[in-house]
Amino acid sequence: MENGKGNYTVAPRLFKARILVQSAAHVRILRQAVEKSFRENQFLPMTLRKILLPAHLVLGLVSFVFLAILGVTGSLIAFESEIDHWLNGKLSWVQPRGEPLSLAELSARTEQRHPGSRVSAIFLPSDSNVAYSIQLRPVGPGKSGTYAVNPYTGDELGSTDTANRFIRNVHQFHTNLLIGPRGKMITAASAFVLLGLSVSGLVLWMPGKLWKPSVLGRKRAGSYEWHNVVGFYASIFMLLFAITGLVVHWDDEARVFINRLAGEKDPEQPKRAAAPRKTAALDPSQLLDIAMKAAPGARATGMLGIGGNSPVRVMMKYPEDRTPAGRTNVLIDGRTGEIVSLQTSRTAPIGTRVAKLWNREIHTGDLCGLPTRILSCVASLTLPLLAITGPLMWLGRLRRNGKWKMADGK
Repeated sequence: MENGKGNYTVAPRLFKARILVQSAAHVRILRQAVEKSFRENQFLPMTLRKILLPAHLVLGLVSFVFLAILGVTGSLIAFESEIDHWLNGKLSWVQPRGEPLSLAELSARTEQRHPGSRVSAIFLPSDSNVAYSIQLRPVGPGKSGTYAVNPYTGDELGSTDTANRFIRNVHQFHTNLLIGPRGKMITAASAFVLLGLSVSGLVLWMPGKLWKPSVLGRKRAGSYEWHNVVGFYASIFMLLFAITGLVVHWDDEARVFINRLAGEKDPEQPKRAAAPRKTAALDPSQLLDIAMKAAPGARATGMLGIGGNSPVRVMMKYPEDRTPAGRTNVLIDGRTGEIVSLQTSRTAPIGTRVAKLWNREIHTGDLCGLPTRILSCVASLTLPLLAITGPLMWLGRLRRNGKWKMADGK
């Protein structure tokens, strides 16, 4: 068709359409070539494949039970606070009534109910409808105790010694198997195993699952399909869980290493008071005011060492800090009010922010709040699926063949 000047507009359009069709065809051919190359093991040398495949199998068979449990506990920890409050409703929920009482008033009332004991720590929740936790230490011989207190009335809701500790035990099992330092070494070893499984699985089975997941479009998908497809798409999360888990285990070493790389120095540790002084100790409200002025904009989450000879530690968090207790710490002389040390999540050395703040937020899914916590929970649940389908896949192949035979991935 002419455009009034003797020129035609149809030909250029046909030419462009032809170019698009040819481009799509080229992409399709390239994709098919890549898939064929992977299927024929041209991407991965056979020698390396013969090493990775049995290594992946052995690691999976040795650790599948523990990795399955680790994934389930990790998914629960993503909502640890909510589960704990739900299990201990009588010790958690309060009805907000105006402004809460001052920390000094709450401490005085709690000490009146427990003669011979003094407040040593206070934990402040982020939600206005959750009770405070106040820890007492005996003046003489005796046992310390922690109590849930209504911040609006000062009433005591009960001792946390009677609380359901299910989710807390889950957390401890996830970090140290409830056996202390030896358990921490085992969980660190499991992180190395998970790292090895993630990398080896990604290298072994990446190609076909990237273009056309075999589990889709099938009425009945077996262990092989589920293991490969879920493993490929979950590999990035498994890598993150493994790497961040290792940093959590060696967070101090990671902090020092990163600071050295960045040319930053670690802050000096504050010196502890050598002996008690005759000056009266400041009350918790006074200590809170000092901390709020030292770190304006941050919210206090807890206060440790009240009434002792060492500096009082006030834990705080800024709005962008997603860790539960916060990574801002103010150490205050409990008698003079002098600030002994101040380290905030905004001004801390890069090593502290990476190892103590950002790494922890990534590992637990707290990085962007509820959306990433849900994502972390779902991703953690893929770990038991992979840990179970892996052995099932190999057992099924053994049963079909009647003898030990490695899967070739085809």
